[in-house]
Amino acid sequence: MKLKLSIGLSLYIIMIIVVAAFTPAAFGQPQLVAFTSVPPIAYCIERIGDSRVQANSMISPSDDPHTFEPKPKQMVSLSKASIYFSTDFPFERGILPKLKSSNPNLTVVDAGYGVPGDQDGSDPHIWTSPLAMLRIADNIYRGLVSVDPQGAEVYRKNYQDFLRDIVALDSKIWDTLKGVRGKKFVVFHPSWGYFAKDYGLTQVAIEVEGKEPKGADLARLIEEAKAERIKVVFVSPQHSKKGAKAVADAIGGKLIEIDPLSKDWANNLISVADTFARVL
Repeated sequence: MKLKLSIGLSLYIIMIIVVAAFTPAAFGQPQLVAFTSVPPIAYCIERIGDSRVQANSMISPSDDPHTFEPKPKQMVSLSKASIYFSTDFPFERGILPKLKSSNPNLTVVDAGYGVPGDQDGSDPHIWTSPLAMLRIADNIYRGLVSVDPQGAEVYRKNYQDFLRDIVALDSKIWDTLKGVRGKKFVVFHPSWGYFAKDYGLTQVAIEVEGKEPKGADLARLIEEAKAERIKVVFVSPQHSKKGAKAVADAIGGKLIEIDPLSKDWANNLISVADTFARVL
């Protein structure tokens, strides 16, 4: 009898161990589902949330955030999320009220709270600025703690580590761009204004309020580019290159692609800085 009990107890213990081994926690699956609009903000969430958080980006690097429409499958996933970090893209203004209605427990945090806006509101790409990312990281840290206070210590450590990395990144980019400070650069879509402001550059956008310039406006842009001896027009993977190519041809220049939506946030900004230092 004792032998049978021992065997039974042993089997029971083994079963507990096996079940525990196959629980989500054992696989490191996240406990908290978080959503945001773009991959660079998802990167920030991952840096701070680590394995406690599953960070999801609504938009892929190939999507245009200004014309993006959420897919039904994404809306279903969003209905199960605990927190959403918004960046004030047009599509968010449409879906967030509906989400709050279908998911009353959803916490919505403005990822850009405290980041000064650009002059005309045409450039919401705040994450291209390491200085703005310091504020974004703070907002994300506070948001995660608010919905998961048990993870506060983990979030705090990761947040502080991330801040140190951002400061080091800013220093590296500042040093990289010291030889081109004060220069202007032409982009098709205005997505690098915050980056330019950080490092003493001036962004000149071909697209104005989502439209390509025509007639006198286009002629003025081409004349300005020629006067500044600009030979490069920067484009992004998310937008048509037709209008940008017309400007590049008119100034005898070329197109260079830089991506404002890359999830590899830090390395991407270093790459962009290297490109600017080389061609401006």
